[in-house]
This record gives sequence, structure tokens and C-alpha cells, in this order.
Amino acid sequence: MRGHIALWIMLIVGVILLFYSVGVGVMIGSEWFGSHASFPWHMNNYIVIEARYAYSYFGLATLAIGGLATGLAMSAFFAFAKSRKHRLVLACSFFVAIVLTGLGFNTLDFMLGSFYWTNMNYPPPVHVAVLGSVDVWNFYFFFFVAPLWFGGFIMGLAASYYAFSYRPKHSAAAYLVKKNLAGLLSQTAQAKEYVAESTVLSRNRKIIK
Repeated sequence: MRGHIALWIMLIVGVILLFYSVGVGVMIGSEWFGSHASFPWHMNNYIVIEARYAYSYFGLATLAIGGLATGLAMSAFFAFAKSRKHRLVLACSFFVAIVLTGLGFNTLDFMLGSFYWTNMNYPPPVHVAVLGSVDVWNFYFFFFVAPLWFGGFIMGLAASYYAFSYRPKHSAAAYLVKKNLAGLLSQTAQAKEYVAESTVLSRNRKIIK
């Protein structure tokens, strides 16, 4: 029961962080969905796509998926029984986590430089409810980049926990209950058969008329 509750808590927290951070990302990167949406953004010397797709796919989505892959790969640090296939999946998850996290962070860092370094000038702080004025770089990192990655990480951790810990334990418990129940039903059936045979005979083993 505790594992079930912990799993739901992780999923809810992960979804909340993702929705919040994506909302902040859309707000501070509004130029890439408005006036500069069709701007040709060079991912490298060979890949050039529209800025809105670069920001959405190679920035927001890539960083979140990098956190998700990191959460999946965290199962390598726990004492789970690992098959060869399991180890291969974990190795791929580590590689994907490193590549996507770096790609997402670098893309957002380049595309949002105008937010925290406007015209080579340090912009004024951002007002945050309850906290008040927050340094613009701290707002960018701690209120956008970190929650975006950490939301994906928590969801990946929840998925890893469900696949490699919660589900195997739950399946094993269900199998034992089913096996014990089958044995109990079998014993009950045998006892009923014995009682049915004994009721038609008397003590001197003569048939009752």
C-alpha cells in the first residue's frame, strides 16, 4: 500500500513540475512563438529548422526527456536482479540521458540568452509571488530549467520503480495468494468427498435402509 501511494505521489509531483516549467518556458520564450517563430535556427552547420520547432522539440521536450531517461537509468544503482537485456536498456538510458540533457540545456541557453542578457545588459529581477524579486538568472535556472528536468526525472524514477520493484513484488504476492487459494479449495473438495462417502454407511458398515 505504501509503495502504491509513493508511486502516485511521484507521478503527481512530476506532472505538476512539467506543466509549471513548460508554462514558464512558453512565457519567457514567447518571441520564438510570435515574431521570430519562422526564424531559421541553425542547430549546426547542416541542420536548420524554424525557431519555434527548435525551441519546442530540441529545447523543452529534449530537456524533459533527458530527465526522464536519467530517472529510468537510476535503477542501475539499486539492488534489482538485472538480466543482460536489463543491463543493455540501462546503458542506453544513460547514453540518452547525457545526450538529451546536454542538447536541451544548450539549446535553451542559446535561445533564451535574450531573456537573461538583454542587449548585453543585465535585465532587472523577476517578481515571483511570495518570494518577491528574484535575480533573472536564478529565475531562469531554478524556476524553469531545473523543474523541467526534475519533473521528467521524477516520472522516469516512478516508471523505473514500477517496472523493476513494485510490479514484480505485486505479481509475486498475487501468485502466492492464488496458489494458496487453489490449495485451500483443493483440500475443501477432498474433505467434502470423504464426508459424502461416510454418511451412507453405519458403524457396522451395513447400508442404512
